[in-house]
Amino acid sequence: MQPTEARNLVGEIVALVQQLVYARDSNITAQTRFADLDLDSLDIVEAGLELEAIVGCDLPDGAFASVTTIGDLASWAADRRTTPQLSLAS
Repeated sequence: MQPTEARNLVGEIVALVQQLVYARDSNITAQTRFADLDLDSLDIVEAGLELEAIVGCDLPDGAFASVTTIGDLASWAADRRTTPQLSLAS
């Protein structure tokens, strides 16, 4: 994994999470714990679908359960990324 790749993914995942929580918390960072975000199951499914598009691969069941923070998820996703630099901005 390239450190730059993980940093880029952190920004994309932060933007995704901010959309999901409707910007209730603008202080979302790489250190933000998913447990602290009050995401419901629909939010998690939506995040998973968006992340699959960003990373370019299917997420295994329980992918979000295996990571604690947004930074952890970005590192995990950077290791699996198969498509170049997709962006949430559309």
